[in-house]
Amino acid sequence: WYSDTVSVIVVPEGSNAAHVIDVAFRRYNLALGAGLARVAGKVFRIGHLGDLNELMLMGAIAGAEMAMLDVGIKVTPGSGVAAAAEYWRSHDPIPRKRVSQEEQFYASHSTGSIQG
Repeated sequence: WYSDTVSVIVVPEGSNAAHVIDVAFRRYNLALGAGLARVAGKVFRIGHLGDLNELMLMGAIAGAEMAMLDVGIKVTPGSGVAAAAEYWRSHDPIPRKRVSQEEQFYASHSTGSIQG
């Protein structure tokens, strides 16, 4: 099966995805979708339709990681978020431009510092 409107996370054998979904909602106010048909209880889904950007999706990934940890699934905290960040930084759909010296100066004096 394939869909570009959801990402599916498979839980380890012996874990129940419904527990992850329940904890994510009750503890973190994060709504995750359940697996359907033959993958029910084995996966949960993160929907990405509508007004959603990469940073919002990273929040959902972080919440999913926390819920998985809470139900006893061994996950390295931040690993999903780190993988997503690396992917999006290296697959940017908008061509990157070199930051000008003027922009670096402005940024370093308004928000802290930018390394060139």
